Amino acid sequence: MIKELISGIGAALIFLLLFVNGLFWWLSLLLAVGGYVGIRLLFPPEHRRVLATLPEGVSQEAFKEYLAQCRLALSLVRADAEAVTNLSFKKTVLHLCGLGDELLINFEKDPQDMQMATALPDRLQRLHEILTGYIDLANQKTQSVQTARALEATEKAVTKAVAKFEEMHHRLLENDAFDLSTNAKTFDNLLDFD
Repeated sequence: MIKELISGIGAALIFLLLFVNGLFWWLSLLLAVGGYVGIRLLFPPEHRRVLATLPEGVSQEAFKEYLAQCRLALSLVRADAEAVTNLSFKKTVLHLCGLGDELLINFEKDPQDMQMATALPDRLQRLHEILTGYIDLANQKTQSVQTARALEATEKAVTKAVAKFEEMHHRLLENDAFDLSTNAKTFDNLLDFD
């Protein structure tokens, strides 16, 4: 609400200042709209947080730490992806990072879902370590047959990790879809009683 208000006031001020200084009204309006968009970009929208209960035995601090560890590990994996020279493998790693981002957004909205991925920070940290070794080995000037096999095995392992992340993401979406269907059916039933 405050972001929209600040953006609107800023756009109005831009319009008035430009119009009073002799610019055509349409040019002033165009620049004001551009100003509004620019101000909105300074304040990106936050993901809507749903108030939900944490899993049993998980404190608010532990949940925040879990998310922070995941974010840190994902940022390291994303940095590793930028250093990968094999373009198709780089794309695979970046896809995995995107899935990780979506999982974290889901965990923020529904903390109960984190029970499906309690080992996620550890897995992401291990992935970072594996990618660091992969990058070091791939950047060697001379490659042996064993080096090529190790690189190929790493690529296969990461591709398998992507499949596991996709599977986890689909399960979470199915849970959300089931919850939504249940809520819609309940609401429909309530309307029938009114």
